Amino acid sequence: MVTQVPAGGLTAVEQSLVEHVGCGEWLDLAAGDEAVDEASMRSWGDDRTCSASVIRDILRGRLAPHPDPHGLRLRGARISGRVDLENLTADVNIELKDCLLEDGVLARDARLASVGLPGCQLGHPSEAPLDATRLTCSLLDLTGARIIGHTEHGAVNLGGARIGMLGCAGAILSNDSGTALNANTVQVDQNVFLGGGFTATGAGNDGAVDLRGAHIGGQLSCAGAVLRNDFGTALYADSVQVGVNVFLGGGSTATGAGNDGAVRLAGAHIGGVLDCDGAVLRNDSGAALYADSAQVGQNVFLRGGFTATGAGTDGAVDLRGAHIGGQLSCIGAVLRNDSGPALLADGLQVDQDMLLTDQFTATGGGSDAAVDLTGARVGGTLYFNPARLEHVTDPHRRLACDELTYAGVPDTGRGQDWLGLLRQSSYAAQPYQHLAAAHRALGEERQSREILMAQRDDQLARTDPNWAERLWGKITKVTLGYGYQPWRALWFLAVVVALSCLLAVVLGAHGALAQTSKTASPGRSCTVVQQVSVGLDLNLPVGTSVARVACDVTKDSASVTAAWLTVVGWVLRVLAWVFAALFIAGFTSAVRKT
Repeated sequence: MVTQVPAGGLTAVEQSLVEHVGCGEWLDLAAGDEAVDEASMRSWGDDRTCSASVIRDILRGRLAPHPDPHGLRLRGARISGRVDLENLTADVNIELKDCLLEDGVLARDARLASVGLPGCQLGHPSEAPLDATRLTCSLLDLTGARIIGHTEHGAVNLGGARIGMLGCAGAILSNDSGTALNANTVQVDQNVFLGGGFTATGAGNDGAVDLRGAHIGGQLSCAGAVLRNDFGTALYADSVQVGVNVFLGGGSTATGAGNDGAVRLAGAHIGGVLDCDGAVLRNDSGAALYADSAQVGQNVFLRGGFTATGAGTDGAVDLRGAHIGGQLSCIGAVLRNDSGPALLADGLQVDQDMLLTDQFTATGGGSDAAVDLTGARVGGTLYFNPARLEHVTDPHRRLACDELTYAGVPDTGRGQDWLGLLRQSSYAAQPYQHLAAAHRALGEERQSREILMAQRDDQLARTDPNWAERLWGKITKVTLGYGYQPWRALWFLAVVVALSCLLAVVLGAHGALAQTSKTASPGRSCTVVQQVSVGLDLNLPVGTSVARVACDVTKDSASVTAAWLTVVGWVLRVLAWVFAALFIAGFTSAVRKT
C-alpha cells in the first residue's frame, strides 16, 4: 500500500518521525511481539519506510529545529537510500533500532553526539555498509547488528575515529573481500565490547578485526567472540594500547591463517590483565597467539581450557621479548605445534611467577624445542609440572632453557624433577649452573655438586668432544667427581699406600727387602714394622725416608722379588704422585669444567 504524502513532501511515517523527535519519544513501527529478522525486514512496505535524506535533514535541524535531548529514535523501519552523515556536525542523538539499511550509513568526518544501530541490518553492494572513518561521537552502539560487506575497506570502517565507547556485543559482521571491522588507529576513550556472541568473519591480510595502533582508554572485551579469517589474521592488534584489561576468553574462538598469526598482539601495550581463559585459537599455517614484544602491566592468563594450535617456527604461542608485569599462568593450557615450538618464549620477562602446571600440555615438532624458554627471566618461582611435554620427532628437544633465570628452585610438584628435564633437553651449561647456584643459596652444597657433575656428564655425552677430552673426563669423573668431590683422590691415594705396604710386606718376606749395612745384622730379613715403613716410603714423590737406612731393597741382582718390588715401587710412586696432584687440582678447582 502506498502511503499518502502530506504537505511538505514527507510521508506519514516521516512526518510522524519528525513529531517524535520534537517530543523525545520512540517511533516504534514494530508490534511488541513481532519477529524482527532479515526476512521480515525485507517484506516491509512503504508504510514502514523512511527516506535516508529525512534523517539527515532532521539531524541538520531543518525538519526538527527544536529536538528533544533524547534525539532521533526509530524502531522497525526500512531506510531507503544511504544515510549520508558525512562531514555533518550535530548535537542530536541518533538511534535506529531493528531497522533495515540496505545501503548502509556514511558518517565520514562527522561529529555527532551518539550513534546507535542496535539490531539493525546494514549492507551495500560495493562500499562499506558503515563507513565511519574519522567519526567523532560519544557512543557507537552496534549491539546485535548484522552488517554484511563486500569491499576491501571493511564491513565497518572506523579508521581514525574518535569514540567515547564502542559496543558491538552480539553483532555479526562479515566481509568476503576484506576486514569485517576496520578499527585501525581508532581512539576509544572508554571501553570496547566485542563479546557476548560477537562474530566477525573477514578475508585478507588486514584481519577479520583490525585494531592496529588503536588507543583504548578502558578495557577491550572479546569474551565469547567468534573471529574467523581463512586468508589471514582473525584479530590483528599490533601496537594496540589498552588502558585496563583485555579479555579474549569466555569461550571465544579465533581461527586464522598465514604467518601473521590467528590473534596478533605484537608490540601491544596492555595496562592491566591479558585474560585468554578458555579461548580456542587455531592457525594451521602460523602462530595461534602472536604476542612478540607485547607489554602487559599485570597478569597473563592462558588457563581454563585455553587451547592454541599453530604451525611453523613462530610457535603455537609466541611470547618472544614480551614483558609481563605480574604472573604468566598457563594452568591446564593445551598447546600444540607439529612443525615448531608449542610455546616460544625466548627473551620473555615475567616479574612474578610462571605457572606451567596442572594438566598443562605442550607438543612441539620441527627443529625447535617444544617449550623454548631461552633467555627468559622469571622474577618469582618457576612452576613446571606439565601433564605432557613432548616433541614429535626428538625427545631431547622437549625443552630449551639456556640463559633462563628464576628465583629459588623450580617447583615441579610430583612430576619429574627439573634436573631430569635438563638431562632430557637441549644441552646448555647455564641451566645446570643456575640450578646449582639456587641450591647453594639454600645451603644445599651436596645437591649443588651433584647438579654440576650431571652437567659435566651431559656435556661429555652430547657435545661430541675429542678423544683426549673424553679420556680426561672419564679420569676426572672417577678420581675427582669432575673436581667437585676431590676427596675421591685421597681414597685412591690411600689405596695406593695400602698396596705399597702390602707389597712391601709380601715381597719383603720373600727376600725383596733386607737389613742394610748400617744395622748390626746386615742381610737379614727386615721386621714387619720395617717392611711397612719401606712400603710407606715407596709413595714418596722423590728421595727416600729414614726408614730406608735400616731396611732397603736387596742388592742381590738375582733376586726376582727385589726386581719386582723396585719396578712396582716406581709405578706406585707415580700413582701416588698423580693422585696427590689430582687432589690438589680438585681442591683448588683447577680441573673443574662447567
